[in-house]
Amino acid sequence: MTIEPGFGNDLDDLDDLDGWRPESEPHPLDPPSSTSLDEEDEQAGPVFANPEEFVRHFLSPLIRRRLGGSYTWCAQWWAHAEGLMRITALWETWEHYRTEGALGMSTWMLHHLDPHLNVLLSKDGGPFSACKPDRHTQLEPLPSSAAPSWLWSAAAFSDPSPAG
Repeated sequence: MTIEPGFGNDLDDLDDLDGWRPESEPHPLDPPSSTSLDEEDEQAGPVFANPEEFVRHFLSPLIRRRLGGSYTWCAQWWAHAEGLMRITALWETWEHYRTEGALGMSTWMLHHLDPHLNVLLSKDGGPFSACKPDRHTQLEPLPSSAAPSWLWSAAAFSDPSPAG
């Protein structure tokens, strides 16, 4: 299927990809304004105000997986510290790479989205592994014991530069 502007193509039928764009964003087929797209991106600041907006308006509509089997998800992803941290990293790096030109999104997908999604969606080892899409279950934190007090004064943890 070829998409050409002005020839009666309805982009809304293409898997609802427009859903992630805020209303103020121009349609991809609108003619560019006199300001360059890079200048607009830099002036506009972040597209999404927080990780929740990023998930609800971009990530969730974009990522489609058959849940069950080896994939799981938790609708309360924000209640999992690791999930929140990984999604925040995805949001912040997406905001950065979206202005990086032709290779920006590919770099973001290969080096950020794919590795984080592999962990987030993993039914065996991800932060949502005890959850189902409609049921939140909090996992216990990793166990941790206090280290011996002398350990942190060892040479490996001290500043090698001479005092001066």
